[in-house]
Amino acid sequence: MALSATLALVLMGAFFTLFSYDLEDAIFDRLVATAANGRADDAGAAPQAAPLGMKTYMGHASLPPWIGDALPVDTPGGEHEVFTLGHGHFHVAVRPDASAGPTRYVVFDTTELTSTTRHLRRTSGLLLASALLALLGAAGLSHIVARRLSQPLEQLVEQVRSDTPPRTEGVVVTEVHALAEALSVRDARIQALLERERAFNRDASHELRTPLAVAQGAVEILELDPPADTETFGRLRKAVHHMGLLTEGILWLARAGRSDESCGLVGISREMVALYGDHLSHGDVKLVIEAEAEVLAPLPGSVARVMLGNLIKNALAYTNQGRIVIHIEPESWSISDTGVGFGRGEPEHTGFGIGLSLVERLARRFNWNLSISPLEPHGTKVRLTWTS
Repeated sequence: MALSATLALVLMGAFFTLFSYDLEDAIFDRLVATAANGRADDAGAAPQAAPLGMKTYMGHASLPPWIGDALPVDTPGGEHEVFTLGHGHFHVAVRPDASAGPTRYVVFDTTELTSTTRHLRRTSGLLLASALLALLGAAGLSHIVARRLSQPLEQLVEQVRSDTPPRTEGVVVTEVHALAEALSVRDARIQALLERERAFNRDASHELRTPLAVAQGAVEILELDPPADTETFGRLRKAVHHMGLLTEGILWLARAGRSDESCGLVGISREMVALYGDHLSHGDVKLVIEAEAEVLAPLPGSVARVMLGNLIKNALAYTNQGRIVIHIEPESWSISDTGVGFGRGEPEHTGFGIGLSLVERLARRFNWNLSISPLEPHGTKVRLTWTS
């Protein structure tokens, strides 16, 4: 606003100054032209007094030297402005003789009449005072408008930050009212989509529980008398267990509110390693759990099994040789491997599938942070962090 006022002051001052000079020149030219045209029949050979302090000269040689130097002999007829050094400011009407006689010059000394330059300081002061008054008025008006706009906007921002549905009651500013209505509609649409997703997750999980319970019961019965094909039975048992973990994770996504449960990450990590550690028996991959003591995390145990189990399962699946290190600290859990690395696998194995997606969504659900970073020359590090 200050820059705009300064620019307006400069432009206004320049326009006023140019206008003043142009107006003065037009008036002086008109005066000297009127005097010259009114004395067209006079033929005096000597300089003589003219109205309004003007003087008439016949022939270029009769002109004072300072004017003659500024006006060449072949100066065309008309009105001319002449500036001289030390002799003043003049307006001259040049009237060539039609019969090839001497040219008549009517000289008007406007030095004493020129007032623009002397009054520029006063004019500048007036312009500056006007600009300051305009600036104060604009500042006051802007303050009133800003208060009228900022208060409902600040209230709207606070409502959005606190997850409160935007209210349009009492909002008198049309633009803010329209924004609040648009946010309300968008919030309602998002809530409807979230509720639809929760309902789908809830219904799908409940529908899966019945056949999953049957499968788990069948596995428990077979464990009493294991079949001869122990390898196939082991894969079946682990698949059923993994399906149970996925179903539990999806059910947690459909639940509202937070949980006050906590669990020990060291114990759950060892449990998941024992469940998915097929590669370890071949001796190609070495898995190490680094932890000074048991670490309690603000997370239900079933959710921790889903998240850590999927990350451990993926690390084992993508690491054929080398090391897998699980590092557990009071506020972080990480797993590093020497496998092909995230996004560097075979074309048909470039993603981690539903497992990683479920881990990401559960992390957001319980306000945990998930980060995935590649390791050089190859490998991946996945890190979960939380606040106590």
